[in-house]
Amino acid sequence: MIDRESREKARKTLEKRKNSFFLELNLQTKKQPITLFDVYGHWNGNGEAHIIIVSKDGRMQKVESQLLTLQKRLRNTNFELYEKNEELEESILRNNSLSGPFITLSDEVALVPIYGDLHEDKLFAVRENIYNAVYRGDYQKVLVDFTGVGTIEQDGINGIKEIILTLDYMGVDVILIGIQPQHARQMKVFMDDLQVTCIQSAKEAIRRFLIQS
Repeated sequence: MIDRESREKARKTLEKRKNSFFLELNLQTKKQPITLFDVYGHWNGNGEAHIIIVSKDGRMQKVESQLLTLQKRLRNTNFELYEKNEELEESILRNNSLSGPFITLSDEVALVPIYGDLHEDKLFAVRENIYNAVYRGDYQKVLVDFTGVGTIEQDGINGIKEIILTLDYMGVDVILIGIQPQHARQMKVFMDDLQVTCIQSAKEAIRRFLIQS
C-alpha cells in the first residue's frame, strides 16, 4: 500500500504515461510500517504498466556493507604502506649513515671517507656520526675524504660548511682530502673565509698526521 504522502507523487508520474519511469515511494508493508522503495515502470501498448519494486533499504544495506568492506581494505592498505614507508626511511637513513663512517686512526686522528652524491639528508646522517664520535673521544683532527664523492648539491655545500664550523667550535681541525676541481669551485664561497687544510690524497694525509707525528 502506498503511503499517503507518496500517493500524489505516484499519481502525477502515472498520469504522464511515459514509456519508462522511475520514482521513489514510501510503501506500507507487513514487516515495516513505512519503507522506502525504488519503483521502475514501463507502459505497454495496451495501456498497462509493468512495475518492479525494489526495497531501497536492502540496497542501502548492501551498499553500506560494500563501503565498510572497502574502508577496511583501505585501512589495511594504508597501514601496509605506512609500514613500508617506515622501512624505506630507515633503510635510507642507514644507507646515508654508512656513506660516511667515522674511522678512528689514533687517539687524536679520525678518518671520514664519504661516498656517493652529497645532499642534505646524507650529510645530516654523516654529521651525526662525526659529532657523536668527536664528543665521546679526544680527537684533534678529522680527515674528511671526498675521493668517492660524486655530485654535491647546494644544500650539501651548506652541510659541509656546517660540519667544518661545528668541529672548529669543538676545537677540532678539519682536513679535506681528495677535493675534485668541481667541488673546489663549489666550496670556494666559504673556503676563503675558513682555515681548512686541503690534501690531495688520504695516503699523504696519513703520512703527515700519523707517521710523522
